[in-house]
Amino acid sequence: MFDFEKYMHAPSLIATASSYILIGTLFAIIYRKKPASPKLWKAILVLVLGMFAFHFTFNLAEEVISIPILPIGVALLSWLLGRQGNAARWQRFRRFAWLGFLSNFIVFAFALLAIPLDGMMYPKNVPSTYMMDVKKASLIASHPHSKEGTLNKAKLEKLMGKMKQKKIESESWYNRIRKDGDHKEKFPYILNGTTAAKGSGLKAIIFIEEDGRGILITPNKGRQVYFRLKESILTGGDGENG
Repeated sequence: MFDFEKYMHAPSLIATASSYILIGTLFAIIYRKKPASPKLWKAILVLVLGMFAFHFTFNLAEEVISIPILPIGVALLSWLLGRQGNAARWQRFRRFAWLGFLSNFIVFAFALLAIPLDGMMYPKNVPSTYMMDVKKASLIASHPHSKEGTLNKAKLEKLMGKMKQKKIESESWYNRIRKDGDHKEKFPYILNGTTAAKGSGLKAIIFIEEDGRGILITPNKGRQVYFRLKESILTGGDGENG
C-alpha cells in the first residue's frame, strides 16, 4: 500500500492548494463579468491549454522552482481560434488563455512562499522535527569496533526539548580520530526506527556519538545538524551506564 504520509510535504500542499483556489477565483470573476461568455467547459479547456509554457527550472533552497517564459499555449490558441480571420472568436477566449499563462506565475509565487513556510512549520534547529516519534527507536552499531550499548528511550524523550545545537567541527573530529587510530569512530551508532514530524517530508539518518551525548542528523533535505545533550542516552557501550 502506498504510504502517502511518507511523501507528503504540508507546506507545498498548502501553497499548491492556495494557488489553485486563487486561480479558480480569478476564473470565476472573469467568467461572470465577461459578456457573452463561452460555454463553461470550453473556457476551462482554454484556461488549461493556456497554462502550457516554456519554463526555466532551477533549484532554490533544495526545492525545484519553474519560471514560465514563453506562453506556448496562448500562442497556439491565438492561432487556432483566430485563424481564417475569426478574430471575434479569439477575443471571447483571450482572457481565459492569458489567465492560464498567468496561473504559472501564481503557482510560482506560492511555491516561493512554501520555502519560508516550511522553515516556520518545521524549524531545522529543533531535534523533534527530525524525530518526532521515538517509540519504536532502536540502536544499531555502525562500526565493527562499536561497544555493545542499549538506547535509553525514556531519557531520549525526556531530553528531546533540552538538546542544544552545536557547530559541526568536521576537521577537528577527523584529526582527533586520526590521532586515536583508524579503529576509532566518533559516531559508532545509528538511531533507527524514528519518525520525523508529520508533513515535513523529511527522512534522516541519525548518528549517535560514542559518549551517547551527541546526535548528528543527516536529513534528505537541508544541512546536517548536530545536537549535544547533558546526559547520555546510552546504557552501556561507550556512554554512561544507567
